Amino acid sequence: MAEMNQATAQHLFEDGAVLILLDVPYGTEIGINMNSWQAAENFKGIKMIPPGLHFIYFSSCSSEGQLASRTGFFRYFREREVVVRKWNSFVETFDPEITDEEELNRFIQNKKELDRYCGAFPYDSYKKWVSLSRHITTETTGRVLPTCGYIMSATALLSECSNTASRASQSKSASVPLNKMTADNLMPEMKENLDTVINYTSIDRFIEGSDSAMITKCATDSELILNSVLERCGSWQNVLAELQWSFLCFLIGQHFDSFDQWKKLVALLCGNQSSIYKYEDLYTELISVLHFQLKELPEDFFVDIVSSNNFLTTTLHNLFANISESTASAGLKSRAQKFSDHLTKHFGWDFDLEPEDCEPVVVDEFGNY
Repeated sequence: MAEMNQATAQHLFEDGAVLILLDVPYGTEIGINMNSWQAAENFKGIKMIPPGLHFIYFSSCSSEGQLASRTGFFRYFREREVVVRKWNSFVETFDPEITDEEELNRFIQNKKELDRYCGAFPYDSYKKWVSLSRHITTETTGRVLPTCGYIMSATALLSECSNTASRASQSKSASVPLNKMTADNLMPEMKENLDTVINYTSIDRFIEGSDSAMITKCATDSELILNSVLERCGSWQNVLAELQWSFLCFLIGQHFDSFDQWKKLVALLCGNQSSIYKYEDLYTELISVLHFQLKELPEDFFVDIVSSNNFLTTTLHNLFANISESTASAGLKSRAQKFSDHLTKHFGWDFDLEPEDCEPVVVDEFGNY
């Protein structure tokens, strides 16, 4: 754990960014990266924020002390930047950033006065945050960020008014009296608000238009699918960036669709052997990314979510076997072996045993497994 020395503290005090949060209700959960708190009476924001990418999140608190679902957003802070957002109690979220230059200047001039009401950035976990986010760029965030700009842990739904009106019209002509119709028939049809959907790269089981032989090849070695994903993402660095982005949205943002995307990316990368030599830098960095990610998952997580279907043990077994059997450099093979040994020691996973679901997959001409 990195502690902030006096020189670093002085540097961040002078050159760090400040996030001013106005009118935050008492008890509201406010977090940045790996740390969160519940707002006190005079809370005004967070100071001494290092330049770069950060994840800000919040949950409103009821009068009974119950926290609502978490909402968050990624933000790149510049040196000495002052960002101001005001709480909107009607919708229980923050209004857009204040951009009026004259109004912003007033806050900048009052920065020292506001200082005592702002919490210091939790620098002791900053190194951990960097290790979990270092591949993420502004390009990544711009590509996958929902239209609304927020990561919402609870699915946002919209009602289809037209369907409701149609059902009401039908009910008037129905032979069954209105007061005896079920509540479900009178409820509006709900659909997910597409403005809140994260624009992750789609990962299919096989390339569209493939014949049965190609589908079988995709099922046993995902080189073609990986190439398709790399092409759409633009580079292998962007693939790792999305891997980190989805992991953070799940781990901190509590967004469970992001966990599904993370699993798909892990399975895709671990299930590929043909391209390991071609993308050796990708796999060298992948091991590092997975190392830091697995360190952050609590022990009971593996029991409750991952180990129930042996997802990680199976996919990582595939990764280590593929690297071992590839024509990759001795350096990558040594790195993979050290990672395997570390996981065996830490979690007790035996990667020498063949997983039950590693039998060859063959499909017929109709694409059936």
